[in-house]
Amino acid sequence: MKKITLLFLSVFVCSLFSVVMAENTLPTVNLLQNPQFRLRKTAGSEPGRSILYWNTDRWGDVVAGSGAEKLKLESLEKAVEILPGKRIWQFATLPELGLKGGDAVSLSVNGYQEQSGALKARLCLMLIESADGQWSPADFGMPDKRTFAKHGRGELVRSPQQEASSEETQKEFELQLNGLKIDPRFKEQREADADFRNVVGVLVEFVNDSNQRVWVNSPALVKGETAAKTVPTTSRALPELYQKIPRTMQKLTTGQPISILTLGSSIDRGSANPRLYFYDEDPASPHYKEPLIEARSGNPEAMKRLIAERMGRPDLQDYVGWSQHYFMYTGRMRRELLRKFHYPVEKMLLNVMACDGSSIGESHSGFKAYAELELPPNPNENGHPTGKSWQELYPALFENGKKPGPDLVIFGHGHNEHIDRPDEIAAYEGAIRWFQRHYPGVEFVSCMWIRDKGQSNSMTEPMQKLCAYYEIPFVDMGQLIIDLKATTNYYAMAPDGGHPAAGSHYLWFKQLEQVFEMPAEATLQGVPQKQLPPRMNAFARNWEGTMVRFQKDSPRIVDGRMLILEDAAFNLWADNKREMMQLLIDGQPAEHAGHGRNSFSVPNPRNSTFVHGRLSRGDRHIIEIPNQSARLGAVDCKVGLKRRFYGVEAQGWKGKSPVQEFESKWGAPYGEQAFLLQPGETLEIEVEADELSIAWLDDPAGGTLVAEVDGKPAWSQPTNQPFTDSQGRTHFIENRRGVLGLPFGKHQIRLQAEGKPVRVIGVFGYDGR
Repeated sequence: MKKITLLFLSVFVCSLFSVVMAENTLPTVNLLQNPQFRLRKTAGSEPGRSILYWNTDRWGDVVAGSGAEKLKLESLEKAVEILPGKRIWQFATLPELGLKGGDAVSLSVNGYQEQSGALKARLCLMLIESADGQWSPADFGMPDKRTFAKHGRGELVRSPQQEASSEETQKEFELQLNGLKIDPRFKEQREADADFRNVVGVLVEFVNDSNQRVWVNSPALVKGETAAKTVPTTSRALPELYQKIPRTMQKLTTGQPISILTLGSSIDRGSANPRLYFYDEDPASPHYKEPLIEARSGNPEAMKRLIAERMGRPDLQDYVGWSQHYFMYTGRMRRELLRKFHYPVEKMLLNVMACDGSSIGESHSGFKAYAELELPPNPNENGHPTGKSWQELYPALFENGKKPGPDLVIFGHGHNEHIDRPDEIAAYEGAIRWFQRHYPGVEFVSCMWIRDKGQSNSMTEPMQKLCAYYEIPFVDMGQLIIDLKATTNYYAMAPDGGHPAAGSHYLWFKQLEQVFEMPAEATLQGVPQKQLPPRMNAFARNWEGTMVRFQKDSPRIVDGRMLILEDAAFNLWADNKREMMQLLIDGQPAEHAGHGRNSFSVPNPRNSTFVHGRLSRGDRHIIEIPNQSARLGAVDCKVGLKRRFYGVEAQGWKGKSPVQEFESKWGAPYGEQAFLLQPGETLEIEVEADELSIAWLDDPAGGTLVAEVDGKPAWSQPTNQPFTDSQGRTHFIENRRGVLGLPFGKHQIRLQAEGKPVRVIGVFGYDGR
């Protein structure tokens, strides 16, 4: 027995030793992306000025090369020359690096200098700022008198950093920075605390602090207390999302003018609480983290001066309406694309459709106006200062004499989707297909700040599935938010609990930035996004059609509170003096048509009172606001794809039924004439379509309408049943019912009356291909 025990222990010890040895011999991974300094693909005649996955303050601050033959390198792309007074850096979040509290990282770098001590290598943690107490913008002359916790203000801050300088007299050097501890310290709470360390990421920075040239090569960031003894052969993977926007990348890498439309809600356009102010970001300043100017400034000239002088961006002064448009994640994206691809701002239109309180369903009403630049530049409408036209701001986009359509649409939203459950995703798919039908070749990116990933009503999983289906790049911000909660107070990321602060917009931008990283030597073929494939969600078809608007004085709006829809999806504006409103659809409460808080007396292209689209196609639907004091200001109705109406005047009807005129206080939505079909009589017509809708006029003395399609029974429908409104009143109105699921082609429709006469108005045919 003792021998068996000793044998077992021997085997166990040997196995444990093997495991330990295996772990110790695992290859060290370089946590940097592109430590070889491979080039980014760009246009122009100055190669080597833009380094893949690295950032600089300006285009041309660095040059990739061989180190002017001063370094013994095997490739021209394994060294980068940092010009005098310039810097190059790389930032990544802790989750991307696979780091957690208690870990350590170390940095090493080699290089060559023409002056001793020229290079400074820096390694530090990046934090979201936190200080004790509260503050109010009013204390600094701002109109906002609210009080906020002193955290999340402005940009990320550097934790006390490790720094090494190349002080050696020799020209060639090697620097190491060892054992930077990941040491978060916080509680999740709304109150700020100066003792909190809200750690979000790691910064590696190389600075040429001289007036001579410096070359660096083989940087390595590794997990552990000491730097790697040899340069790791494996580095952090490079995403290849650029493959999924080939048309956009082709424009960026050849210098063509480009138009970008960014959708979303208040989160997307940076409407945070407190506002995204320009702050004094100098830690040595006595006014550190104090706001410099009103966030939504009523003094545009002062805003322009601040952008031009304080921020050093005179090129942007006519292109940034409010401070939030400078700091929002898509605003940061534009600034970085201008740098990386050496663009003038007048060749890159960022059209901000994102709006406070908006949902994707509401925004359908504004797609055409925004895509066709119908609204002039305005801070609130599209993120631009007033005073100049689109043609003056972006002349290159108008060179062909036409208004430019969007090249790239960035999906935001994600938090205000309280409509159409469980098919909220249909409004997104309908948006994709609407843009594809109107602007062939348009591309999409999804990058949503979704804080509720994992919950039953989260849009993360449906959107990820949709993007995979259409081959659209999907950036999972929801997972990053979850992961960052392990090392930072979420209320420092979003002080009001929902809207990300400026530092969080930087984290958001850094994820979106990766979509546009394309190596100069890229050999992978682009993967075009799928253009109008079979629909993933059946209700997406409801959202694809053209919007038709009915104003409050339209005869289609009855008693100021009721309307028969054109087809299935709608967006409406109603005025109830900002009191809570209800909505009925076909006499039943509409649970997933919005919240009804917003009152509008006129249409708004990005916000509405109610929006809905999860309705059966081809059937008659009535919307009604039962609130007696409420009045419809306008209603937008989606008209189904390629809808054609075959009324009594249409050619091809077979039958002997007489035609009658009729009047309807409902505005005769389907016609003003009808066939009077006697019991036993039939009408026939051939219609080319893939969906049908048969319309009739309800009547107290009406019979039953029997429909056959291609010789098969479709349905039978009594026509003597009135619609009862919320006041208990009955109405005999135009009605209709659909026949769905047909293959596209010619279909023979046969209608017959049973029992009593039926008045047939006509047939709608649709082509949803």
